[in-house]
Amino acid sequence: MCRLFALHADRPVTARFWLLDAPYSLAHQSQFNADGTGIGWFDDEGAPHVQKRPVAAHSSSRYARIASDLRSRAMIAHVRNSSGTANDLVNTHPFLMDGIIVAHNGVLRVTDELRGRVRKLGAGHLVEGATDSEWLAALIAGETSASGGDLHAGLISAIAWVLERVPVYSLNLVVARDEHLYALRLPETNELWVRDRPAGGRNDDALHQASDTLRATSADLRDVRSVVIASEPMDDSDQWRLLDEGELLHVSPSGEVSSQTPFPQPAHRLGIEDLGLSEAASQAHAAEAEERAERRAKLAGTGTRRAA
Repeated sequence: MCRLFALHADRPVTARFWLLDAPYSLAHQSQFNADGTGIGWFDDEGAPHVQKRPVAAHSSSRYARIASDLRSRAMIAHVRNSSGTANDLVNTHPFLMDGIIVAHNGVLRVTDELRGRVRKLGAGHLVEGATDSEWLAALIAGETSASGGDLHAGLISAIAWVLERVPVYSLNLVVARDEHLYALRLPETNELWVRDRPAGGRNDDALHQASDTLRATSADLRDVRSVVIASEPMDDSDQWRLLDEGELLHVSPSGEVSSQTPFPQPAHRLGIEDLGLSEAASQAHAAEAEERAERRAKLAGTGTRRAA
């Protein structure tokens, strides 16, 4: 399935460690999610940017260069496993619409009612590709505009509208604007994790990582408070927390973390058996699931989770 990543820090940093060097970095995860990669971020003046290509992160020198050089207080990254739409640029995440950066992992049905709602909100022109994720991003942008530019209110309105009217398998997403960062896990179908690491943590776990095949060091994160959101724990620290079902997490520009569970269950919930072959394959990659299961078993058996 697609993999999400987001970082919020108290000063501009690179995310090279998490994107390239950590034992379970986004580049590592892209071995099973090779249909596209993208990074969105905010510059020193707060302007949003997105760079993306329909290529695998682990084989892209451009991705490696951006991951190494980019410095920002807030960024979102995504590696894509297509659910059946074309592997091209317009279908690659993240999506940048009206200053809002959105990346999504899951499946929802793009119904005529959804298209009509997006167009009624004046956001239909924002959709260039064919993915359900882009229609969801356009709905968020449209509802935010209708809410007077309030991203929090727009996000709540958009998700509530989808849950009431649209068949949904998973709505896991990360959303950012003006260094506000949101993450949603809904329903419990797919995982989404958060790690809130204070500046000068309890040990150097986020600075020195090792696995059977890799050793990595990051001095850039040493004295920086950071919040990382990811589809799976990217190292073996016990400081990762699985978001609750329906949890909407918010990181403010100042770094304050809060969460709420404002949504009901989907009124029209899809199971894996309701998906098409490509959709189901994108959500349940057998090799990826086997690797995660082996990793969890190893951790449980050795009891060697390291604290940050």
